[in-house]
Amino acid sequence: MPESVDVAIIGGGVMGCAIAWQLAKNGVSCALVERGSFGGGASGATAGVVGPLWHLDPADPDMFRLGMRSLELFPAWASELTEAGVNPEFQQQGVLKVAFAEDEVEELRGFHRWQSQLGFGVEWLERDDVLQREPNVSPEVRAAIFSPQEGCVRGQRLCDSLAHAAGRLGAKLYEGVEVTGLRHSGERITGVETTSGEIASGHVVLAAGPWSGIGGRWTAPGGPLDLPVRGVKGQRMLLRRPGFMPLSPVRNSSVYVVPRLDGNILVASTREEGRSDETVTAGGIATLVSGALISFPSLDAAAFVSARAGVRPATPDGKPIIGPAPRVEGLTIATGHDAVGIMLSPGTAEMVTQYLLDGNDVPLAPFSAGRFS
Repeated sequence: MPESVDVAIIGGGVMGCAIAWQLAKNGVSCALVERGSFGGGASGATAGVVGPLWHLDPADPDMFRLGMRSLELFPAWASELTEAGVNPEFQQQGVLKVAFAEDEVEELRGFHRWQSQLGFGVEWLERDDVLQREPNVSPEVRAAIFSPQEGCVRGQRLCDSLAHAAGRLGAKLYEGVEVTGLRHSGERITGVETTSGEIASGHVVLAAGPWSGIGGRWTAPGGPLDLPVRGVKGQRMLLRRPGFMPLSPVRNSSVYVVPRLDGNILVASTREEGRSDETVTAGGIATLVSGALISFPSLDAAAFVSARAGVRPATPDGKPIIGPAPRVEGLTIATGHDAVGIMLSPGTAEMVTQYLLDGNDVPLAPFSAGRFS
């Protein structure tokens, strides 16, 4: 292991990988340490939809700006990462949100209203328009909205491409190595202790997903670092049916059905509060199957390919924690993104990198861990 780096990053999910790449691009030496494999948790078990217009509310302008900035960055990210050697399979083919009940139609009307007022160019589709666009959608569909600027990315490939690109730029990559503690001198964090030795660093970024949180695992100069981050389990599955492929991700009230470039169809995902295991369950698969068949009844003949589960990091107010740790010098946090971590990774990595390079001239206050004090 290196004796010293500028920044040590704990956690090799999408946040850790993205931050490592952005730091390496800016000439910052860094070490990315992951106890399993890069993207092996929730980041690789996701729908990968980049859809801030569906998941974020302009009533929370800070989150909405972060989402729209991330959407703006994704095309250039995908191009750079592909040139670096691994294609993250970002597709900006739009997202279709479908409604099958009257209350769902009214909800879509509300989305369409504010999205149109803000000039996002979303399209309202009546039943016949939906069926013309996606002939395999259930004839029970009542309406839909289509947002052409949104899209999807393959979560595992994104993590792989970020880590690969960071490594090419000199970042030190460690899989199968667990961080067991924080090193500190006085009031300042000075590195990390791992199962393979110590890494001295000028700064540490904690991006360990749900393992960043409550429980006092991370002991800082002022005592155990307790963050209100809980685990929320999510499961997804892959199906395959020759001759069947949606034009774009399709979202109903319970699941996404997402086309992939490898010919598989991804269905995601469950939301299981209070679960922190990564076991694929019969109940989870049943939920995914029933949700997929609402939108596409013909998927009942699809072949089952595989399934995965991961644990997302969630906070009490639904917003991530991004920025310096309270009462501790030399430690920055990037966690708590829940189900939108993939989507918010470009903007989050940009903010963390700017903060580490430029100091306090970054709008991190809305995401501060101090809001929970």
